[in-house]
Amino acid sequence: MKPALRLAGAVWGHLVGDAMGVPYEFRPVDRIGEVRWGESGTYAKPPGTWSDDGALMLALLDSLLPDPWVDPPRTGGFDTSDQAERFVRWAWEQAYTPSGEGRFDIGGTTSDALRRIRDGVAAEDAGPTDERSQGNGSLMRILPVALTVRDPVKLPELIDQAHRASRVTHGHPVAQAACALYVLLCRGLLRGETDRGFALAEARAKLRGWYARNAPAHLVALDAIESHEHEPHHGTGWVVDSFWSAWDAFTSAGSYAETVEKAIRYGNDTDTTACIGGGMAGIYWGIDGIPPAWLRGMRDRPQVSRLVDRLLSDAGYRTSTASPLRVDWVDGDRVPSQAAWRGRLGMLPLPGKHGIRGKAGDHWRDLDADVAALAAAGVQTLLLLLPDAELEAGRAGRLPAVLAEHQIRLLRHPIPDLGVPDDHLAFRAMLMQASDELRAGRDVGVACMGGLGRTGTAVACLLVDAGLPAEDAMSVTRATRRRTIENDAQVRFVSSWAITGC
Repeated sequence: MKPALRLAGAVWGHLVGDAMGVPYEFRPVDRIGEVRWGESGTYAKPPGTWSDDGALMLALLDSLLPDPWVDPPRTGGFDTSDQAERFVRWAWEQAYTPSGEGRFDIGGTTSDALRRIRDGVAAEDAGPTDERSQGNGSLMRILPVALTVRDPVKLPELIDQAHRASRVTHGHPVAQAACALYVLLCRGLLRGETDRGFALAEARAKLRGWYARNAPAHLVALDAIESHEHEPHHGTGWVVDSFWSAWDAFTSAGSYAETVEKAIRYGNDTDTTACIGGGMAGIYWGIDGIPPAWLRGMRDRPQVSRLVDRLLSDAGYRTSTASPLRVDWVDGDRVPSQAAWRGRLGMLPLPGKHGIRGKAGDHWRDLDADVAALAAAGVQTLLLLLPDAELEAGRAGRLPAVLAEHQIRLLRHPIPDLGVPDDHLAFRAMLMQASDELRAGRDVGVACMGGLGRTGTAVACLLVDAGLPAEDAMSVTRATRRRTIENDAQVRFVSSWAITGC
């Protein structure tokens, strides 16, 4: 499985688990009944609403990631003061909530810590350390630490970040140790470890060894956590019970959905158990393992998609944020006047493609963001040259539906990769439709997987139909987008089109 699937699965898996658990929180176990999407439940919130768990996880992720697209640009990195500032913005300004609506379900320890921060207490001194401060409020948000530390991972750095991130709201050593254990466990799952038991055993061994050498007090805390592994679990807000409840739900399940359902069936703090388990399950089964209907039903998807996009960009993927979709427009002055085109003709790659290797790295683009960029660029009609199988391979099967949401008209004519049209009459009919769109004043974009070979061939043929000689048509096409019309077969096709028109 590609690492991008695990990274995206982690964030969405956490949030979907949280949203699934929200309606069932504090409901008696014997009254939970069937766990299903669409309940409003405890807080009467619309389906797909995440709680404090998801909001604080997003705030931590936002803090850790670089953001070169804000003014001034942010370098990201680990900074507990910045984390605390974002948590305070969530608590009093509704940041990181779905659609900026009011927060709900804040824990008492977290609330006390954030008030202290607002009153001027340093971030890492704010979290209470007394015996009553062993809640799950730091564990529920700690996942981004595992996602943003890049290989080669230094164990002391990873443990230190988990501890310090916990101390912003939860300073007790048991809470810190639970966060460190979860972070190390998730790192193992991110590496692709399929034996869940081994992943936990490895995390425990690494943490125990480091504590024995460097932090005896935390070793006692780890002992306390491990001593409850085989006790009955109830999904409560105690961090030890919360960790093991989520772990049991994850390890006894055969899918992401089953993990979340089992987590919720423990009752009590259902959203937190489900988000902790959902984060692990999202890594393990990847984003494709999360039921599509649950993903589609999440509120404020653009907010989350932007953060996932930045996470993948930071991991080296070509994303919609790092490489915004660009439409290359043919110079209107190069189009013969007799064509009577009042619209523009442009070239672009497949919107939303991901999992596809490119010359500058793997693409992992966001379909909704790309189509929004397409609409913002002025495209009103898209001529798509991909067969269905290739569209699915590019993970853009929703493209027709998303185009319709933006009122972008879709014209299709499938051409094999690196190939030329084999049904000349159908290709002619499609070009005539595109020409009609251009004459009607509509801006037309032409796309294949990379926006080069097939796209360039179709654009050159449109320019031939507009009155340009074949050589000029190909020259204009290549001046508009470099490396278009990729092989001799495509050159011959354009040359033949200028002679026969079919």
